Amino acid sequence: MTTIIVVEPHTLFRLGIVRLLADTLPGAQLLGMDYTFPDAPALERPCELLLLSIPSVEACRALLDHAHRSLHPNAVLLMAESHCALPAFHDMSAGVMGHLLKNATPELMMASVNLVLAGGTCFPSPSTAAHTLDAGPGDTPAPVNHHAAPLVKPYEPIRWPPEEKDQGRLHAEEARLLGLTPRQYEVLVLLARGMTIKGVARQLNISSATAKAHAETLYMRMNVHNRNEAVYRAVSMGARLGMPSA
Repeated sequence: MTTIIVVEPHTLFRLGIVRLLADTLPGAQLLGMDYTFPDAPALERPCELLLLSIPSVEACRALLDHAHRSLHPNAVLLMAESHCALPAFHDMSAGVMGHLLKNATPELMMASVNLVLAGGTCFPSPSTAAHTLDAGPGDTPAPVNHHAAPLVKPYEPIRWPPEEKDQGRLHAEEARLLGLTPRQYEVLVLLARGMTIKGVARQLNISSATAKAHAETLYMRMNVHNRNEAVYRAVSMGARLGMPSA
């Protein structure tokens, strides 16, 4: 069982994050708390991930020190109102595996959580959807792409469930956005739902070897190394991967 703790001073926002995580990670043990940090929380096992809300750069180090002493998380994902409240990349403390703005979409939050739980990192640039994946303090961040899609797209009302023709058009547009063929996009959608390569092969009525080849090719095209990085990259670029808009 994965244990995740959400530290957020605003009650409604904290409850919303916990509910989102509960809906998408039903097997996880979830705890929400404010900045009081109980000395001995009732954990069934060590905390794999801490989502820590920080109000400013100045408060970040003190909150992190307190959190590490009290909660002992294996990894930390920072949350902030803006990039101005986040420490510079080279000043990130040990154990911080990524950061996320509070105006991010639920899909992007879940992609970030899954990526960090899988051992990756996510440090999106303030001005681009290009990301530094699997990089640590001291590594060189990815070059800034000023023509990339915005990190968070404006809200657009949609019909749900979508009509089949609308869904087909959306899938074609997202495949082009990600630089994938229609078949590679289908594989990515199924991988995002947690299917194994064998499950993808059965769903698409192709061989496991063919499904694996499609997966490896789409990873190469997206410049990522695994499914979690691919889903994170796709969602951060604005793709929904067949998921309803939350």
